[in-house]
Amino acid sequence: MNYLKQKVMKKILYFVAVLLLPLGLSAQQYPFLDSYLVNPYQLSPAYAGLGQARTLFVDHKMDWVGIESSPRTSQLSYHDRIFDKVGVGGKMIFDRTDIFKSTLVMGSYSYQVDITKQHLLNFGLSVGLYGNSINLGKYYSDPDYADDPVLSYGVERSKVKFASDFSMLYRFSGIEAGILFSNIMFGDASYTDQDLTYKPMKNYQAHLAYTYDFDENWTARPFLLLRGGQNIPTLVEFAGQVIYGKRFWGNLILRSSGVYGVGIGAEVLDSFQFNYSFNFSSNVALRTFSSHQFTLGINIYSVLDMFRE
Repeated sequence: MNYLKQKVMKKILYFVAVLLLPLGLSAQQYPFLDSYLVNPYQLSPAYAGLGQARTLFVDHKMDWVGIESSPRTSQLSYHDRIFDKVGVGGKMIFDRTDIFKSTLVMGSYSYQVDITKQHLLNFGLSVGLYGNSINLGKYYSDPDYADDPVLSYGVERSKVKFASDFSMLYRFSGIEAGILFSNIMFGDASYTDQDLTYKPMKNYQAHLAYTYDFDENWTARPFLLLRGGQNIPTLVEFAGQVIYGKRFWGNLILRSSGVYGVGIGAEVLDSFQFNYSFNFSSNVALRTFSSHQFTLGINIYSVLDMFRE
């Protein structure tokens, strides 16, 4: 009797999940990585060609460690300065959360306007393609219901959509202030076989940072970040970075949602950067909703110079 009840409850819960699926789709947004303190291009396309230019970055983030099918995000990014005031870049993001998988490929262009010799304004624009897939049958393995028509489609893939980001960055004597509008898409997207649609929410992001050199060895960089958007709670993030000898650094992060983060990193041989960050929530068990992120940066031109020598 208990076994039959469990099967019935499993059936009910599954169909509730299917009914609520469109709500979950409408809440999707671009994944956010913690490596912006190391790779500012991660934060905004307006940074293309500025800090850490000519460096190929590989990021991998594991969220909610300890939870089955928890989010996993991987990113590959690169940017460079091609003219005196022009920068370009590109990134690929692969994200998986339970039954959802998404892919984002974007190219960036930035242009610098010199208001005065010290007051600089950078504009950034990213355009690209976005698509995702849903595994409707992932949780359904009971052979007694193998002919369920709702699950017969298996993995559903969305139609590819155009996406874009627009950003502005103001710089003056160690001060950086920027704003970003992301997830700018054109209309709803649909799936090929199922009557489902999604429209990722429009997001905004604003940040303020200051770089202060104590002496030739020690540098501090406080950081304030504000993120929000359509039907998305506004989050405030305070971060700080301390750099020694331009080769070793430590990071601290505090988010208004009760999330704390620490990170360490180093640069080796003027060519390779390694960074690790760990986040945890003060509201749940440490091993339940913590996250790990690994970042590797490779300066392409420095590596080529090493081989030439």
